[in-house]
Amino acid sequence: MCIINNVVFCSILYIVVNSESSTFRAAVYEHAVIIPTERKAWVHRSTALENMMKNFEIYKVQAEIANKQNVNILVFPEDGLYGMGFSRTGLESYLEYIPDPNEKWNACNFPDKYENTEIQRKLSCIAKDNSLYLVVNMGDHQSCNSTNDTKCPQDGHYQFNTDIVYNPKGELIAKYHKINLFYEKQFDTPPVSELVTFDTPFGKFAMFTCFDILFKIPAIDSLKVQGVGNVVFPTAWMDALPLLAAIQFHSAFAAGAKVNFLAANINLPSFKFHGSGIYSPEGYGAFYYSEKHGGKLLIANLSVVQNGNFITKDIYRRPKYDLESKNESSQFYSHVFHDLFTFVSLTNATGNISVCNGKLCCHLKYERSNGGSENYAFGAFDGLHTYEGVYYIQVCTLLKCKSSSKDSCGKPVKTAYTRFTNLKMTGTFGTPYIFPEILLTDNGTLKLSSGNLWSYDRGTLQSERGFELPVISVGMFARDYLLDADIQPVGDYGTNIAFCCKPSIIVTIFVYILSCSFLFVV
Repeated sequence: MCIINNVVFCSILYIVVNSESSTFRAAVYEHAVIIPTERKAWVHRSTALENMMKNFEIYKVQAEIANKQNVNILVFPEDGLYGMGFSRTGLESYLEYIPDPNEKWNACNFPDKYENTEIQRKLSCIAKDNSLYLVVNMGDHQSCNSTNDTKCPQDGHYQFNTDIVYNPKGELIAKYHKINLFYEKQFDTPPVSELVTFDTPFGKFAMFTCFDILFKIPAIDSLKVQGVGNVVFPTAWMDALPLLAAIQFHSAFAAGAKVNFLAANINLPSFKFHGSGIYSPEGYGAFYYSEKHGGKLLIANLSVVQNGNFITKDIYRRPKYDLESKNESSQFYSHVFHDLFTFVSLTNATGNISVCNGKLCCHLKYERSNGGSENYAFGAFDGLHTYEGVYYIQVCTLLKCKSSSKDSCGKPVKTAYTRFTNLKMTGTFGTPYIFPEILLTDNGTLKLSSGNLWSYDRGTLQSERGFELPVISVGMFARDYLLDADIQPVGDYGTNIAFCCKPSIIVTIFVYILSCSFLFVV
């Protein structure tokens, strides 16, 4: 069962944009979250508030900076007010009852309407004082009774991972409960899946969180709501190179879905949690990727998008290409994120090569510099991904191998020196949900390519002038949601799982941050 929750607010009196404007100013904040040391045992509400206020004060300062730069909408990351690694009991005091947005509760003006809502009151005032739309992730406490709700947890309440939106008057106008949890035993999967959108003078926005992006509900279905051309995306995303780094996949989603995409990530680079951006169908407005620990506010102007533009399944037809081109070398197999890809090596400075896996055939025409001194391979995969998540993918990818060994193709790398000066990639995808990925490097720092250097259309990714930096990977990552059917949940969490909000293996790890050692478990 899926319900659309569409909350509307279109007043132009409280925001610096008019109804005829063709652009707006968006901001996301990558937050170096301050995580409490005690996250397993119950703590008093006063302790929880003290811990959350450390992060809130940073939010407040960033909102004030955004206001001075005429920002219209500001997005903060998932888990940004308290961090990760909580037990259910340990998180309970951090939760607040979040009311139905249809009430349009203005917590700044009416702070005493609900008890234990101190954080919501302060967030409402941030939005009001800075005259902007504010998107924040926090925990929602909803009481229930097992006598009339068979899904009610034993402790008598739900704990939801929740995104909330305030308008520039400080009114709560939308909330979304994360559907696809990732090993988040502190939270409950919502008994009813809701697609949440909200209106602004500069377009309609969908809202979902982190791991949700990989699934039809809510990501794709919310984009099919009439008028949706934008997404706000709080996340705690851990890079999974070579195909699923944060800036890589989130920018690809914007390009494939043809939407504006505002992705705010947490910042724990020692454990690969980093990479935020403001993306459009034409490329990036701003992005941030750094190995250094610390927050970063990104601001960019975006063109108003009134509706996304995915091809609907009923009119999509698998394209056919002449794949008789002679490969430069015999094919081989290597794993990429535990999926066994079919590869061919690039052995010349120019080439015209093909590779197939399952029903997917990929074709690449290319020119590169450096005379082929670095090892690159072109690969294909068509199948059910089953490592730390279960979902059906089709992928065509050109990637740099970690070494001269063929079995290193698919292992994470961040350095390269080879520039591709011309490239055209095509694939016989059986789905319209294709996301074009381009990941470059500047002396080991991951970068994206400017949107005016490449184009994408219906299974064809092309750059006639090449890319401005050496290539880590270029490809098309596609999802076939129809082939996800009958997938059983993984583990005991009641949901699929993958790389979002995770270490490379789900284990206990130790984090040292802000001069405090603490146990960090996901």
